[in-house]
Parts: sequence; structure tokens; C-alpha cells
Amino acid sequence: MIVLEDKKTRRNFLFINSIRIAVLSALLFISIFLLLFDIPFPVAPIIFSLLLAFLLSLLHFPLFKRLPYRVAVYVQLIGDITLITILVYFSQSFRSPFYFLYILPIIVSSVFLSRKDTIYVASFSFIVFGVLSNLIYLEIIPFYPENAAVEISLGNFVYNMAMSFFAFASVGFLSSYYFDRLRKTDAELKHVQENLRDVILMNNTVMEKMENGFITSDSNGIIISYNEKAKMMLKINSNSNIFDLLFSKFDSNEIRRISQSNSKNYFEIESHDLILGVTISIIEKIYSFDKLFVFIVTDLTEKRSIEEKLHKKEHLALIGEMSAGIAHEIRNPLASISGSVQFLSKELKLDNDEYKNLMDIIVRESNRLSHSVEDFLEFTKIVPLEKTALDISEIIDEIVELVSRNNKNLTIVRKYSFGYIVQADLKKMKQLFWNLITNAVKAVNGQGVIEINIYREGDDIYLSIADDGIGIDKTELSRIFTPFYSKFSSGIGLGMALVKRIVDEHNFEITVHSQKDTGTEVIVCFKSE
Repeated sequence: MIVLEDKKTRRNFLFINSIRIAVLSALLFISIFLLLFDIPFPVAPIIFSLLLAFLLSLLHFPLFKRLPYRVAVYVQLIGDITLITILVYFSQSFRSPFYFLYILPIIVSSVFLSRKDTIYVASFSFIVFGVLSNLIYLEIIPFYPENAAVEISLGNFVYNMAMSFFAFASVGFLSSYYFDRLRKTDAELKHVQENLRDVILMNNTVMEKMENGFITSDSNGIIISYNEKAKMMLKINSNSNIFDLLFSKFDSNEIRRISQSNSKNYFEIESHDLILGVTISIIEKIYSFDKLFVFIVTDLTEKRSIEEKLHKKEHLALIGEMSAGIAHEIRNPLASISGSVQFLSKELKLDNDEYKNLMDIIVRESNRLSHSVEDFLEFTKIVPLEKTALDISEIIDEIVELVSRNNKNLTIVRKYSFGYIVQADLKKMKQLFWNLITNAVKAVNGQGVIEINIYREGDDIYLSIADDGIGIDKTELSRIFTPFYSKFSSGIGLGMALVKRIVDEHNFEITVHSQKDTGTEVIVCFKSE
């Protein structure tokens, strides 16, 4: 098995090839030096072998870019062993000082091949060297140079072979073992690095997606890390100190107590128009820090706003409940007063017109006050919705017929057909349409033009009620849904407030366009569910 090819392995291979060229260059220089000074040594064949090895090493650079990685490694190893064998033969065979060069391809193979392949290369090197030595010892091929041939005993020959075998085997085993462990360690390290990178990426992603701010600092308040949410809430910059940002309103004793506490601390501050809840945890002796401060910052602004609105609603609900009770108490005596005055008016048979007018005023104003109380009680009453499929054009048609009958000088233009179905509460829809149409009638004083249009846009149905009446000034337009606000003398200003509540209960939408002395258009959007 060969190590998987990657850019780092290729660079290592080319680096080792460069080292081999440097070694060969040094050997060539030494050999040429021996040749120039006529030192008795078979220099010429050695120079030839070294030069051939040098050229082949140079050839490996372009070959390595073209050949597959595994083929390139084996070509180099076989070429090296062959050239070393030639060099050994021309330098007195088993007496050669160059036979240690067999160790180099063994080491190279341990770098790039598996342990088993390295043992194969070491065995092959020993076999080639052993075959060459045996052929020369048995005089099957001549000793080179012949004048340097000497007698060597069988014992010495076997000893040399045994030592070379031990050297080759030891180098092959140790180098393969070392580099195999090194490769495994490198693979484990890469795996750990990948896991660490994934963990860091996940941690950063979680930190950035957090709805809370996250900050870490040392014991002096110097910020180590923070997420984008914390930066936005506290306006953190490169010169910020977290203690200055969070503890500016605390005295020194309080800061000292928090920094020395081992438990969690929580407090709330106001910063940059935000209400922030801050939780502090302290971690001791982590990495190079004696103390590490961890701050979790929560934006409580919206929560506090909701709580305040809820408190106001509870307060208003209590007032409404009390008002409803008072209205009930007023309605009964008011009915008694009105009935009593009407009875007295009939029984006394008053001849004085002034007294009769006073009696009529009491009855009329009692009735008007009674209607106002009824409107108020209707407004305070909360009834669960009973939604059914309704054709709103039919409901509007009924109301239009009734209104037209009571207002002869009124012109109502109907721009709708039947078949506009919505899911809504029948009773509340009747109340909604009645209030809107009667408001339009009041705006034109019973003798203008009202245009009613129903249309569809996409999946939503729209109702438009437009009049050419008195209109509403822009400064007052925002108040039309406010309870007890009215532009008309009759009523107590709960009609449009009730309209808004019905629209909100159904999750519909209402829009009002108006211009003073020109007219008003109310548009209700019946959103599909």
C-alpha cells in the first residue's frame, strides 16, 4: 500500500530528489579530484556511474510531473538500486566503500511506501548486492579492477554478507516503523485538525446565530472574543473594555465583589436606549488566564415594553370592568326615570308648552343616554368568534336596503356582485358593516353619495366604502380608532373603535384615506387564511 498522493507528498519527493542530486554532485567532485591528482583508484568508471545517476536524477523532475505518483516512485527506486550496483561493481565490489548507498533507497521507500514495501526494497537491495558479490567471489564475473583482486576467506565473505544483510534489514525495519508511525500520527493530526476546524466553525456559527450577546474577557476587562449581537448591543470596538461598558454605573466595591465571586452574577443596565440583562460567569485557570470572564447579554427592551403594555391592558381591563358595572347600574335607573317621566306626561295632561318640552327633553336625552350606555356595554363585551362561510355582499345588501329606506335623499352606488365568501363571525360582520355605512351616512348628512365596491386581489377580498362627505383632517386621522373620539354630535365615539377591534379579532386589515371637505374612503382587506 502506498501513501495517498497530495501536494505535500509531491513536494517531499522532489525535495529528496534534490538532496540526492546534491550528494551525487559531492561524490562527483571528490571523484574528479581523485582523477586529477592521479590517486590510485578506479575513478573513471565511478565518475561514469555518478554522472549517469546525476543525469537520471535530473530527469526525474519532468518525469514526476508526467508519470503517476506510484510509478514515479518505483522508477526512481529501481534506477537508484541499479546505479548503486554499477557503482559498487566498479569500486571493488564487496570491498567497495559505496555499498552503504543501498541504505538511501531503503530510507526513501520508507518515506513514501508502506512498511511491507520497504522490507521488499531492503530485501531486493540485499539480493542484488549479494548476487553481485557471489558472482565475483565465485569468479563467474571478473573483479574490477583486476590488479586490485585479493584473496578473501569464506568466513570473512560470509561475515561481510551477514553484516550487510543486518544493516539493510535494520535500516528497512527501523525507518519503515518510524515513518509508518509518523504517517499515522500525521493522519490523526489532520483528523484532529479537521474536527477542530469543524468544531470552531460550528462554535462560531452558533455564536453568531445566538439571539444573545456573548463576550469573553480577561480579569482586566480586555475583550478576547465576542459575537455580532454583542457588538451591536454594546457598540464594541477595538479599544473597548468590557468593564467600562458594563460596570460604569457600579462602584469599585461592587465591581470587586463581582470579580471575586465564583457564582453567577446577574444585573440589568440601560445602554444605547436598550435595557440589557447581563449574566456573568467566571472560569478560573483556563489556558493562560488566571480568570476568564464570560458575559451573556440579553436584550430585554422588547420584553419590558410588552410587560408594560400588558400591565396597561390589565389596568384598562380593570377600569373597563368597573365601567361596565357602573353602566349597568346607570341603565336601570335611567330606564325608570324615562318611564316615569313618560307616565307623568300622560297622566298630568300638562297644558303648559314649556313643561311639556321639558318632559320631552328628559325622555329624549334619557333615550340618547341609554343608547350610549348600550354602545359602551357592546364595546366592553368580549364574545368568542363563531366563524362560518359568509357572502359579505349579501350582508351589505341587507344593510344598504335598510339605510336607503330611512334616508330618501341618499345615493348609494353599488359596485359589487354576489359570491364574495369569507370566513368570519356573522354577528360581528353585521356590526362592522353597519358601523362603517352609518358613519358614511353621517359624513354626508344623509343626502350625499356613498360608493360601495367589493373586489378581489390575489387570494384576498377587499371592501371599499367611499363618501363625498365632510372628510377628516390629517392631524385627526390617527385618532379615529380611539375610544370616545367622534366627529359627529350623536354617539359617544365607540363605533370605529369597535370596528378596529372586530378587524383585529379576525386578523383582517383596515385602511382609511380621507381629505378635509372632500370625502373619506375606508378599505377593509379580508385576508385569506
